[in-house]
Amino acid sequence: MDPNSIVTVVNRTSKALHGTFNGRPYDLPPGESQHVLKAARYFRYQNPVMGKGTPMEDWNVRSEYLVAIKELGDDCTPIEQSDAPQRWNTYSVNGPNAHVINARGATYGEAKSDSQLVGDIHGGGTGFVKP
Repeated sequence: MDPNSIVTVVNRTSKALHGTFNGRPYDLPPGESQHVLKAARYFRYQNPVMGKGTPMEDWNVRSEYLVAIKELGDDCTPIEQSDAPQRWNTYSVNGPNAHVINARGATYGEAKSDSQLVGDIHGGGTGFVKP
């Protein structure tokens, strides 16, 4: 199929999705819309279903996407995005005994300002963050 041919892109969710092609952002409304095949493939790969598969599998076989291309025979049944934080299903990789270990420095997401540091360069301080 010619990469410049117009195809039917199906947003399988009930919410608007977004895609970028050639530096330009596109909005994909729920349902069907028409786009160039080359752009449609980018939109599909930019909108995977999260929490599916593992890094040990072939992504082309197990991948599931929120965007389908009708002319390529993709599954167009309705689906919603999961609440998984990443594309991989880490439970199937790590099992139930995975623990998150916090960093020793500043807590995640909390910015520390210079005024919270103990000492300074000239005063011989340690440069560590106050507890």
